[in-house]
Amino acid sequence: MANQKKSWVEVPQYERSGAARVPHMKSSPSKPGQPTPSPARHSHAQEALFNEWLTQQVRLEVVFNDGSTHYGTLTDFDTYALTIASDGHPSLVFKSAVRLIRLVPKEDAKVGRDG
Repeated sequence: MANQKKSWVEVPQYERSGAARVPHMKSSPSKPGQPTPSPARHSHAQEALFNEWLTQQVRLEVVFNDGSTHYGTLTDFDTYALTIASDGHPSLVFKSAVRLIRLVPKEDAKVGRDG
């Protein structure tokens, strides 16, 4: 019996006395157990461009991965999403669904093109 293979795997006892692991936090090697924020997950170039679009309230064309488009002005943004207002109604747009964002030429914006 001693040489037979086991049909199960023995899992060692889990140590639960340590500090809880918090998502988006990591322990500093100098202070074990003290969480520190993870580095920001955004680009400073992206942030600068979005802030410019926010202050200037320029009209944008958002092209999605499936080829569809949405027109509006940027009203807010964070790491994962944009808020685009069109005709006074905000839309939450996830960045992962966006292929590209471009400025609508002023001539087209005056006409109110919503292609």
